[in-house]
Amino acid sequence: MTLEEKLLLNNYLETERLILRPVTVKDAEDVYEYGSDPETVKYVFNIYKSLEEAQGRILDYFVKDPLGKFGIELKSSHKLIGTIDFRLDTPDLKAEIGYAIGRNYWGNGYVPEAATRLLQLGFEELGLKRINALHCSENLKSGRVMQKIGMQKEGVLHNNSQLKGRTVDDVIYAITDEQWQKNNL
Repeated sequence: MTLEEKLLLNNYLETERLILRPVTVKDAEDVYEYGSDPETVKYVFNIYKSLEEAQGRILDYFVKDPLGKFGIELKSSHKLIGTIDFRLDTPDLKAEIGYAIGRNYWGNGYVPEAATRLLQLGFEELGLKRINALHCSENLKSGRVMQKIGMQKEGVLHNNSQLKGRTVDDVIYAITDEQWQKNNL
């Protein structure tokens, strides 16, 4: 079985408080709620101006190519509060994590909880050797999430990406399978 097939078979994951699952058009209202908040999406994408725009993005990004793309749903309320991606690089046995979560849910440990479950999937079930994440150098809260899940800062990628019409630096964090095993004995 390929790594992609294993990932597709693991498109529904649970943690203590969360369900990680595919995003569907039924989630449009929740996606629009956090995607229309300028503070929530400041470092990720342009705000959604309408529910229809959120629906279109769901269809184009999540439904057309669902591999490794998860909605973050609260078990307690079944509300979708954000998304987390697991971008698999099969030839090099690695992946990259990216996430966005509604501002109303910041500071509750939801993203570290979801990201830790994806690290577990990557290292323990897929046999990956490395998982990394990038954040805009201005987005210190995102870097804090990466630290909380055991990733180590590897450096700054200067002028690495375009963010809403300007060039920004990205900070790269990573964790290897050996580090994961050491941290989870």
